[in-house]
Amino acid sequence: MIKTLYIHEIQKYLYSLRFKVSFAIMLLVFVVGTISFVSSTKDVQSNYAKYRQLEQETLAKQASNISDVATSRRNYIIAPRNNTVVADCKESLLPNRISYNAYNVHSFDVRHDSVNPLLTRSENLSWGFIVSMFLSFITLLFAFDAVSGEKEDRTLALVFSNSVSRAAFLGSKLLSIITVVGLMTIIGIILSLLIIAISGSVVIDTSFMLEIIGFLAISLLFITVFSVFGLFSSVVTRYSNVSLLISLCFWLFAAVIIPNTSVFWAKKLFPIPTGRSIEQAISQEKEDINKNAPEGSWASMWNDPFYPKHELRANNQTNLMNAEKRHRNAYYQQMFRQFENTRSFTLLSPIAQFDYINEAFLGGGYLRFRKNWSDLHMFQEQFLQWFKDIDAKDDESPHWYNPYESLSTSRKPVSVEQIPQYQEQIAPFADRFLFMSGYLIVMLITIAVLFIACFYFFVRYDMR
Repeated sequence: MIKTLYIHEIQKYLYSLRFKVSFAIMLLVFVVGTISFVSSTKDVQSNYAKYRQLEQETLAKQASNISDVATSRRNYIIAPRNNTVVADCKESLLPNRISYNAYNVHSFDVRHDSVNPLLTRSENLSWGFIVSMFLSFITLLFAFDAVSGEKEDRTLALVFSNSVSRAAFLGSKLLSIITVVGLMTIIGIILSLLIIAISGSVVIDTSFMLEIIGFLAISLLFITVFSVFGLFSSVVTRYSNVSLLISLCFWLFAAVIIPNTSVFWAKKLFPIPTGRSIEQAISQEKEDINKNAPEGSWASMWNDPFYPKHELRANNQTNLMNAEKRHRNAYYQQMFRQFENTRSFTLLSPIAQFDYINEAFLGGGYLRFRKNWSDLHMFQEQFLQWFKDIDAKDDESPHWYNPYESLSTSRKPVSVEQIPQYQEQIAPFADRFLFMSGYLIVMLITIAVLFIACFYFFVRYDMR
C-alpha cells in the first residue's frame, strides 16, 4: 500500500505547476552558478600562480643571506580548492593569508583576489548555497500542504476509509517529497558537471567524485529536515495558508535570523577584548622591556657580527618578540573560542548544520584554516631548527639569534632548493568523517525530533 501511495504522490508532484516552475528555476540557477564558477576559477588560479611565482622570486633574492631567509616575513596564501563548486564553505570571508618567519607565526588576515576589494562577493552560487537557500525553500513549498491540503479538500477521511495506516500515509508523503526534490538536485548537479567537464576548469578524478557522492547524501539528509518540518506544519494546522506561514517563518528563522544575529549574540554571550586593548597591552609591555634592558641593548655595528652588544640587542629583540607573541596568541585563541561557541549557537539552524557538515566533509572553511594555522606553527619550529643547524656550522657567526635582524647570525648564501617551504596537508577522508560526525548527529536528532512530533500530532488528529 505504501508503494502505491508513494507512486501516486510522486506523479501528483511531477505533473504539478509548482514542480515545473521550481525545476526550471533550479536548472537556471545551477547553470548560472556553474558558469560563474568556471569564469572566476580561471582568474583565481591565475592570481594564485602569480603569487607563487612572486614568492619564489623573493625567496631567490633572500637566499644570498640565510639570516634574511630566517628573519624576513613570508605570507602563506591558502590555495584555492578545486571543489569550491560543491560548497565554498564561506572561505571568501575567512582569513586566507598567514604571516610567518623562522621565529614566529605572526598573524592572519583576509587577502582579496579581486583588484577592487569592494567587489568581493560574500556568497557564490555553489551547489551547497543552492541547496541550502533555494532547495530548502522549495522543499517547504512542496510539503506545507501535504496534509492540510487533504484536510481542506476533505479527502483525508476518504483515504483512511481504505486499509491505509497513518504511518504508511505519512511515510509516502515524506518519501515522495524527498524523491522529487532530490531528483531536481541530481539533475542540476549532472548539468553542472557537464559544463565543468567541457570547460576543463576542474580535474574530475576519483576524489572529486567521492566528494560529489558524499555531498548528495548530505543534501538528501538536509532536504529530509525541511520535508519533515513542512509535514509537521501541515499536520498541526487545518488550513494550508496557516501551514505555509509557519513554514516560511521556519525558513526565515533558519536562513536569515540565526545567521544574521549570530555576531550580536557572540559579542553578548562570548565577549573578548578589543584589538585596540591588545595593542595597548603589547605596547606597554614592550616599553617596560626596553626600560629594563641592559645599557647598550640597541647598539649595533653592522660590519662586526661579533660586536659584544649585539648579544644584548638579540636578547632584547627576542624578549620583545616573545611579549608580542604571548599577547597575540592568547588573543587569537580567544577569537577561535568565540567563533566556535558562536557556531555551536547557530546549530539551531538546519542550514548552519548543513554548512558545517559540508565544510568538514570537503576539508574547507574554518576547519581548513585552523589546520593550516596549527600546521604552520609546527613548520615554524622545524624552520627555525633548520636555520640554527646551518648557523651552528658557520664559524663566522656568533650564534646570537635576533628574530628581526641579521646582525649576529650567519650571512652565508643558501640555495633556494634547501630552504624549507610550507605545504598544506589535506585532511584525509577518515579525519573529515570524524570532524563532521558531531554535526551529523545534531542533524539526525533534528530529523528524529521533528518526525516524532509530526507523527504524534497526526495520530491524534480526528478525521471526522
